Amino acid sequence: MKNVKLIVAASVILVLLLILGLNSFASVPVGHTGILLTMGKVEDSALSEGVHFKIPFAQKIISMDNRIKKLELNTEAFSKDIQTVSATLAVNYRLQADKTFSIYKSAGLSYEENLIVPATHEVLKSVCAQYTAEELISKRAESSDKMRDELDAKLSGMGISVNDFNIIDFDFSDEFISAVESKQVAEQLKKKAATENETAIAQAEREKQVAIKQSEAQAQSLLIAAQAEADAIKLAADAEAYRLEHVGAQLTNQTILNTLAENWNGELPGVVGADAAGIFSLDAAVSDGAAQ
Repeated sequence: MKNVKLIVAASVILVLLLILGLNSFASVPVGHTGILLTMGKVEDSALSEGVHFKIPFAQKIISMDNRIKKLELNTEAFSKDIQTVSATLAVNYRLQADKTFSIYKSAGLSYEENLIVPATHEVLKSVCAQYTAEELISKRAESSDKMRDELDAKLSGMGISVNDFNIIDFDFSDEFISAVESKQVAEQLKKKAATENETAIAQAEREKQVAIKQSEAQAQSLLIAAQAEADAIKLAADAEAYRLEHVGAQLTNQTILNTLAENWNGELPGVVGADAAGIFSLDAAVSDGAAQ
């Protein structure tokens, strides 16, 4: 019996030592940091990956995942023009390793529900209030970047970094969607009318240019014809002048006398002389000569 008692005692001691040994060490997985709790109190330091010693039953190590995680949530807000905006958002975030103990202090392991989700709701409402509903659609990338920057600035102070932020979907009231569709139809009709007007103006301008070209061509044709006629008249005049000049150069006194003789009708002039004192009648002189 004494030996049995010794064996039992030794076995209990070994079991206790084994339990103590197992509770004296804890490992922190890859991509995690360890939060050391001493009698429930959070130590102001984070443990790196690997195996760490702890006081059995007095200390505890909690692993916090530092890898990138994705959170999707649905939320609502109001736009600048008081339109209800329903949004589905995706947030990629990561816990900052050197601040995991602070995150655990403030929110425990429920940091998504206690920190990230409320901050995301607040940022969405803040940014949506800066844009009209139409601008949230047309400037979706800009508003998304602004939400990411504001959310990162808000969560960074808590030890959480925002790696990416996306607006998966925006949804609006049926009345707003109907109004947008009506506006789009009106804009399309306006663009069509503007296009048709521009086409008509362009056609009129083309016709105007054609008319101008035709008028210019006709005027040029008339000018060419007039110039040709003037040139012909000038050539004829030059030819006549040349002829007259050539004929005049060939005339001599004898030629003139011969021409006069050829064309004389046999009658003498009635009187000759340069003035009244020297005028006398050739007929009378001829008659007197005949009588004599």
